[in-house]
Amino acid sequence: MVLSQTPPTSRPLRADARRNREAIVAAADDLFRSDGMALQMEEVAQRAGLGVGTVYRHFPTKEALTVELVQCRMGTTIARAEESMQACDPATAVRRFIHDLAAMMDEDMGLRESFQVQVVADSKLDECVYYRQDLHERKMAIMERAQEAGVVRGDLALEDFDALMCGMGQAIVAGGNPALMADVLLEGMRVPRAEDCADAVAGGGVAAAAASAAGVAGE
Repeated sequence: MVLSQTPPTSRPLRADARRNREAIVAAADDLFRSDGMALQMEEVAQRAGLGVGTVYRHFPTKEALTVELVQCRMGTTIARAEESMQACDPATAVRRFIHDLAAMMDEDMGLRESFQVQVVADSKLDECVYYRQDLHERKMAIMERAQEAGVVRGDLALEDFDALMCGMGQAIVAGGNPALMADVLLEGMRVPRAEDCADAVAGGGVAAAAASAAGVAGE
């Protein structure tokens, strides 16, 4: 369950208002898990045991509510990655993180859709309502540490990573095995080995020779 955050520009909430806000976010979190961005404010209010007006006083628009849900989800996934980085070597940490995400995405539509909006947020930064500077910097730090350790290829940008997570989520929705999808993604993220590059060059040479021979035969 995500935790509600008091808006930084607001005065501290009264105890009853804080309880209402927490009830709203908890109810919305359950719906976000099953329905993603399609959640409805009226159903949030019903699940929270509050009036719709109370929900809108805390979150004037549905977008304002989903911003909090997305940012809380991203904060949770980043924290898990940071914990893994501290407890394990970078290779093990990255593997654990991706497999954890795959398992979570299997059950959480909201998490899958969070990565979709993060692709936009990481490319447009402050122009996107879902962007938050501290989360962006923490994701960058995790990526850079993995790249410095030689675990993740150096040309993988942050928006590329989020896009890969979107793809993994869609593959899982389409029936892909979460653990297998995670392994395939990890294989693509790793730094190419010298022998892989040599094989690719050799394979290209063979393919080119075959194409040339086919062309000559056609003549």
